[in-house]
Amino acid sequence: MTAARIRQAHPGDADALHELHCVTWREAYAGLVPETVFRQREERGSGHWLERLSDPAGDAVWLAHRDGVPVGFATAHAAGTEGPRPLCLQALYVRTSEYGQGTAANLLQLAVGDAPCFLWVAKENPRALAFYRKHGFEPDGATETVAHWGGLTTVRMVR
Repeated sequence: MTAARIRQAHPGDADALHELHCVTWREAYAGLVPETVFRQREERGSGHWLERLSDPAGDAVWLAHRDGVPVGFATAHAAGTEGPRPLCLQALYVRTSEYGQGTAANLLQLAVGDAPCFLWVAKENPRALAFYRKHGFEPDGATETVAHWGGLTTVRMVR
């Protein structure tokens, strides 16, 4: 199978990113967050994506496509002194059909490269934990319970 094509997202991708984010959240967090969390995310609409992608000073969002269909995305933010590393991987999600295809690794490389970085990942997501460990991240002992995600517990990983 050929690699997914990845490019920087633009405002015209807002609807596709919203739909992709909702789908990948359901795939990644099924059984970990309540249905109400998924519905709230879906009802939120694509406005926040449009606003984010329209900001010329905003963080880059990398969007992966396979045969014209969005299959994954990633974005990072310069955290400065706000975190344990200067760069935070804010989101990296791919459809389950992309697992094992290299798409997530390619998105990670574009979003953060080899820079010192940190991220938060669901404690009960062994596949994601293993993926990040494979790419040099290790838990640093910090945890957080995200109330608006139905009390989902996350762990911080750094490299």
